[in-house]
Amino acid sequence: MANAKILVVEDHQDVRDLLSDVLAADYQIVKAVDGVSALAKFNTENPDLVILDLMLPQVTGESVLKTIRKTSNVPVLVLTAIQDKQKVVSLLKEGANDYLTKPFDIDELIARVQVQLRQRATEQPKQTNLTYDNISLDTTIHRVYVNGQELSLPKKEFAILQLFLGHPKQVFTKENLYETVWGEPYMNAENTLNVHISNLRNKVNDLAGTGNKYIISIWGIGVRFV
Repeated sequence: MANAKILVVEDHQDVRDLLSDVLAADYQIVKAVDGVSALAKFNTENPDLVILDLMLPQVTGESVLKTIRKTSNVPVLVLTAIQDKQKVVSLLKEGANDYLTKPFDIDELIARVQVQLRQRATEQPKQTNLTYDNISLDTTIHRVYVNGQELSLPKKEFAILQLFLGHPKQVFTKENLYETVWGEPYMNAENTLNVHISNLRNKVNDLAGTGNKYIISIWGIGVRFV
């Protein structure tokens, strides 16, 4: 897959630098040192593959994997020192595409990366236009239209709407929604999220017309787009 972008998530600098050095000749490399920065860079960099260490500070590799899988099917290659086969099976069930145990062989790593990217290249192109009812969103030009009228949205509100349009009718907990869009742990962030959701709801409903309500709060659970 030509010019593919790989997100390398590894808290140990020596391993992180090694991975970057061996892959940089063929791929674009984005590096993250912990789970929080991994989620943030995943959302902003849109990588074609993630190499993910499990033992990360702040947010664990398992949590990063689960969060990625809520919104994306991008290949995830897990690096782990865990020898427990049951744990590995669990990771694969949770959405990991492949894994390597540490210490790993560089040639094997490169081969596994190539396999995942080759499979990725055969999939459908990434969807850049999302449409639901009379709302349309174009990720390539960062524009939203409601009833044919352009709706200007700041970055976070755009990202929330993109998530909703990509998963209509799915209920998102506020924790899930915040950690996916902001790429950081949901700690004392309810007010921030509520303000963004309220602003987005009002803007969409104003253009959609009387009686149209798309963003619905599910009491005690979260938010959904209907």
